Amino acid sequence: MIVGTQKQPLAWKSCTYPVPTPTRSGLRWKASMLRTLHRWNGMPVSAHPSTIMVPALYNVMPAESVALGWLNEIDALHTLRQRMNAAAKITGWDVFTFHTLHNADHFFDTTIAAVRETWVKEGTLSPAAVQESQRRFGKPYDYHRIHPRLIENLVFQSSLMDWVSGHASDSPLRFHVIGTALLSALVSTGSIAFEAAVESAMKIGSRWDASLRGSTKAKTEDEIGWNEFRQIRGLMEGGSSLSMTVFRQDLPAPDAPARPFWYSATVTSEPTLITTAQEAVNALETMNLNSWSSVPQSPAASVEEPIRGWLVSPMHPMARFCKWSVSNYLLATPASVTLFLDHIASLGRRPMLAPTVDPIQNRFRLSRIKVTGP
Repeated sequence: MIVGTQKQPLAWKSCTYPVPTPTRSGLRWKASMLRTLHRWNGMPVSAHPSTIMVPALYNVMPAESVALGWLNEIDALHTLRQRMNAAAKITGWDVFTFHTLHNADHFFDTTIAAVRETWVKEGTLSPAAVQESQRRFGKPYDYHRIHPRLIENLVFQSSLMDWVSGHASDSPLRFHVIGTALLSALVSTGSIAFEAAVESAMKIGSRWDASLRGSTKAKTEDEIGWNEFRQIRGLMEGGSSLSMTVFRQDLPAPDAPARPFWYSATVTSEPTLITTAQEAVNALETMNLNSWSSVPQSPAASVEEPIRGWLVSPMHPMARFCKWSVSNYLLATPASVTLFLDHIASLGRRPMLAPTVDPIQNRFRLSRIKVTGP
């Protein structure tokens, strides 16, 4: 992505975003394979629920969520628009504009312009917030500023988690979130209000931004911006490490989550089950910028997580863990999530038992049935 000082403005050069289109027959085949593997291992198919893995960031490129169709899914769009508006009232800038400002796949330029124009005319998108987004984040390197990336991710990720939970009401699922995705999980489970999460993300991200930008010897704003861009890009790709912790005063005060979920500070950290308010507080204090880093090797499915769906975009480094896999699935689009819920997550459903009948009561009923001949 970054090739040299002279070509730095081409950081977001034109490209084509891949949009995965899994087939129903392919998901059925994988479900059949999983049943077979369970039989070989002597395990019941419904032994464990499926796990939805939620990395610290959903996407790495601008406008990926638009390309993957999340703004075309009416249930997801309703929540997304609400949270975009709520975030804009707090920050003064617009998440949609920030997310699409440096769109690299120009096939979606018309769609982005049409959506922006429609929302402005409807009064659901403030022209002032759009202009502020363009002013603050108009440089190519600004898409990897930490505090807007945290808020952008919070809006999309929490909305997607709500959508998955709403469409999986009859399927046994558990979420396993990593690093800064904890804020999204706490919003989705009702532990903290979305507005409180945005304010916390602003404080945490601004501190991390200031620390990273202050650590360079660069003098001009462009040099400082490109330096931060390179460091964050390297961190996301797993090529570098940046450890930045949170301050307790920047954290929200959570309640107990309505639904328990698993949390790991990084991809390689041991998971902790979050069930109480104190456990949520303890988890918040472990958040670190280093959770944005991917790991070079594919984590193998454990006994506790035999079937995993990864809630990430196709260009995310984590997405490569899901390629040609029976137990790891890429959940990037509404269609891929729906197929996963229908054919894979449903493997964990408990079989419906036939209702039992009291034999004495049954004999009494049979004795009252009159059988008449022809």
